[in-house]
Amino acid sequence: MPKLGSFSQDDLFGQEGTLETLTLKAKVKFVPLKDRSEKQPNYRILTGNKREIGAAWSRTSKNGDTYLFLKLADPSQQAPVICNLYRNASGSAVLWTR
Repeated sequence: MPKLGSFSQDDLFGQEGTLETLTLKAKVKFVPLKDRSEKQPNYRILTGNKREIGAAWSRTSKNGDTYLFLKLADPSQQAPVICNLYRNASGSAVLWTR
């Protein structure tokens, strides 16, 4: 799976990082949603200029690890970019799942 972004271990879930696709390279921030319903995302994904480019939902893998499921809007793609934000030993990485 291609890597689309990276975040330092300290900056995960509610902080800043970088996302990059073929036509998009942006510093982004995961902003938690308050007073959300069960089906709404846990986070809105905003660029540095406060433009929303996606949403993220907290998920738990079969082995109990927590990750974020992301849907990103990229004008060069016909459909939303679906990816996951995982935490690993060297920090965190966004991996494209299509």
